[in-house]
Amino acid sequence: MYSYMSGLVYMVASAFVILLGTIFFFKRYKKNAKEMDEELLNARINLFRPEPLIDHSTIGSGVIEIPAPDESIPGCVNLAKVNFFNFLNNQDFRKEAELCIRTYGVGSCGPRGFYGTIDIHLTLEERIAKFMDMEETVLYSYGFTTVSSAIGAYCKKKDIIFCDEKISFAARQGFLAAKSTVEYFKHNDMNDLESKLKAYEKKEKQRGKLFRKFLIVEGIYASSGTICPLPELMSLREKYKLRIFIDESLSWGVLGEHGKGVTEHFNIDRSNVDMIIASLEYAVGSIGGFCVGASVVIEHQRLSGLGYCFSASLPPFLTQAALCALTMFETQPSIFQELHETCIMIDRKLRNLEGYIVISDPLSPVKLFTTKRSEKRCEDIKKIHTFCTEKNIYFLPFEEYLKLNVNIATEDSTIDNVMSVLKSAIDVCI
Repeated sequence: MYSYMSGLVYMVASAFVILLGTIFFFKRYKKNAKEMDEELLNARINLFRPEPLIDHSTIGSGVIEIPAPDESIPGCVNLAKVNFFNFLNNQDFRKEAELCIRTYGVGSCGPRGFYGTIDIHLTLEERIAKFMDMEETVLYSYGFTTVSSAIGAYCKKKDIIFCDEKISFAARQGFLAAKSTVEYFKHNDMNDLESKLKAYEKKEKQRGKLFRKFLIVEGIYASSGTICPLPELMSLREKYKLRIFIDESLSWGVLGEHGKGVTEHFNIDRSNVDMIIASLEYAVGSIGGFCVGASVVIEHQRLSGLGYCFSASLPPFLTQAALCALTMFETQPSIFQELHETCIMIDRKLRNLEGYIVISDPLSPVKLFTTKRSEKRCEDIKKIHTFCTEKNIYFLPFEEYLKLNVNIATEDSTIDNVMSVLKSAIDVCI
């Protein structure tokens, strides 16, 4: 009885103290509150001058944004646009995307784990996994974050990452997030890679403990257009106990008889690859990206992939566009042979031009080429690009080379015209 009374007194006393505190707070707030002087407020608002977001005085006359070519102009050839299979101009794809908007709306309104998962996302994940003959797929809403998030989800501070010096910027951002030790080897140089692996093997013997080691490469390197030597890489993976991630953003939907990427191209068992990463922004012609592999590997990203957890999911209509492209991959595999033939044909024509060097692989749909004359190469490339632009032929200019993207719908006469303009450009500009 005593304990009951003491508890009751404690509760009443606590409630009384809370009540007094509340009354004191509101009285103090009311006492301190002053009536707003509207004239003074308006005067201060009129005097407020926000600083500009950009200091235009520091920009000068430099170009901030390169305008997109106007393809409605007769004779305009836009080889800067990524449109390998001409999916961007496919009216059936557009109609399907429009119907999807009428069903789901435009946006998904949240990340995948927070109201952002729609049945069409699950369908695409299941279809990609089935297409690749692998267990599970995780879908991202942006190709850039797919690569960087996947690396950051698995590679940690004490891990060692071996990667090609030509690796993409997106992958390098993943390295920064992971804070791992990164060892770059010379482009597609397996001897240089093995020498670095041997050095770490020696360190492991000295410390009596193995490092967690990752090998991260691209199927087709965007910065060179060359194909990675996957059989040699898989051999080194087995020999030195590495985990291998392949970024197939450019090779998926391009290489192989059925477009399954660099693993199909070299007839490599995909179950021996720890993870395949790819963007949907190249061959598919949509937005987003995915990672595919064993369930035990892929499932980890649903709680650890930053781009998956904290970004709004892929808009449904873009998911539908990717599904349309995947359906065409499955039902019309002849388009891959057509792309290969077009790539080889354009590669041959470029190599036959006097004064140019082709850097990329014949099968790559991204062609990189530069001038044979190494002196003043940057200046020469700039002049050639300007000359071609004036002729309504558009490439992607870089410091020391030009890049073009293959499109299977480009007519032979148009390709011949492009080669003729490039020949004239080298004659006039150099």
